[in-house]
Amino acid sequence: MLAEVARGLTNAEIAERLALRPETVKAYLRSAMRKLDVHSRHHAVAAARRAGLLP
Repeated sequence: MLAEVARGLTNAEIAERLALRPETVKAYLRSAMRKLDVHSRHHAVAAARRAGLLP
């Protein structure tokens, strides 16, 4: 999910690509942001990269 955000996709585009509902994508992203202790998509991607979760 965060890899798709890093590629610049919107929630709707991610949902379509992964065959999920946009609400599901939002929930997954909120969960990831909470776990990474950040408050934005941009900061989530940066934190995931620092943690070695994204290239």
